[in-house]
Amino acid sequence: MKSRVKASCHFKSAPCHFKKTGWLCAILIFIGPVFLGGLTFLSGCAGKEEVQPVEITLVHGWGGTAQTHKVVREIYQEFSAQRADVILNEQASSDSTIAVEKANDMLAVDRMPDVVSTNGLSYFVQNAVTKGMALDLMPYIEADEELRASIHPSVLESWTTEDGKLYTLPDALEVMGFWYNESYFREAGITDADGKVKLPDTWEEFFEDCDKLDAWCETQNSSRSVFALENIQVVEDFLLARLAGASEEGFAMASAMPSDFDTPSFQRALQDVARLYSYSHDVDNIDNARQAFLDGRSVIYFNGVWECDVFCGTDIEGEIGYAAYPTESGASLSYISPSSGYVLYDNPDPKRKEASIGFLKYMLSTEVQNRLATDTGQAPSNPNVDNIMIREKYPLLGNALEVAHGADLQIKSISSVWDAVTLDILKSQLRQACRSEEGRLGLINRLNAKHT
Repeated sequence: MKSRVKASCHFKSAPCHFKKTGWLCAILIFIGPVFLGGLTFLSGCAGKEEVQPVEITLVHGWGGTAQTHKVVREIYQEFSAQRADVILNEQASSDSTIAVEKANDMLAVDRMPDVVSTNGLSYFVQNAVTKGMALDLMPYIEADEELRASIHPSVLESWTTEDGKLYTLPDALEVMGFWYNESYFREAGITDADGKVKLPDTWEEFFEDCDKLDAWCETQNSSRSVFALENIQVVEDFLLARLAGASEEGFAMASAMPSDFDTPSFQRALQDVARLYSYSHDVDNIDNARQAFLDGRSVIYFNGVWECDVFCGTDIEGEIGYAAYPTESGASLSYISPSSGYVLYDNPDPKRKEASIGFLKYMLSTEVQNRLATDTGQAPSNPNVDNIMIREKYPLLGNALEVAHGADLQIKSISSVWDAVTLDILKSQLRQACRSEEGRLGLINRLNAKHT
């Protein structure tokens, strides 16, 4: 509180021109200090600039009705609550594809939101860089030890360009093995001497288990099958794991965009895709594949650790486990992939740029990363998050993360290493092509032809 101005009469030595109305002098003597104090207050206000909060726009795909979407949006909104100097304007879509396409359309007219959550749709990163609109994050990382410590080493390894620049940071890793129903494995006799589920170490054992499970399903009811598969799931979850686990040649093909698909390892992978479909009750989309697993109509479900958010609290929660993929050699394999994440606009307004960096630091902070893990089932990107804590609070997620991170071999997701044209061909043609040897050879030729 400001100290009160001491009252003093400045009219004492001055002659009073209101002799006949002396009471006016008394009034002036009384109100003088009040008047002067008012002037002092007004002049003080005039000297202060009212700080206007800066507004930044975030485009993201967490606009659905699922609980995970609600939690992520709450986390976003809490950033504004913590930063009174920043207004976060969310533009939410119910799906990441819609959100990124919206941001990509803006690039076409030389505009870009302050922050875009690509959620693995990496084509936007390259488009924003090509347009010269993506912010190079490396100078901010090098100048801020706290920010650098919150970034997983695999992110820096995967996304740092040859000239040392970095244009995207994810708030979660893409961690994938496969889910399985332990009860069904036991009932099918796939156990060790102690009656515990014996998971396959090699691809040969994997398909032997599929044979046993398929035979067991036939004794149950006609609606149960080993898998409920849709095409994108096979491309994104199975194909690269099978290829990488075939041989050194296959691992190399799974680690970078191949220049030639006509190899023994890729041919074998396509043959095993055909075998996979033979055990499957095919479905149209991932939601139906997930529901079949939840309903007990399938035994194995290919997807990431984040699915535990759906499984938690269901009737089968206590009956499901998580597994790494087998390989020909017997080593275990999983996807630990730093997919593309947030891309920031290289805004000429330094305040908006600083606010966007502040948002990124907030999303990578240990506190927010802990919440993303325990409340949404995401695999933390911040390496400082303690998996023991996650396992205590969220056993299903903690156990799945332990299995995946403990695998002998780790690869990146197919969308991180193979180009979009290749993925489009596989997603639209893989199922049909794998039905015959002629179809598989035709697919290989089409994949090779796109490079010429």
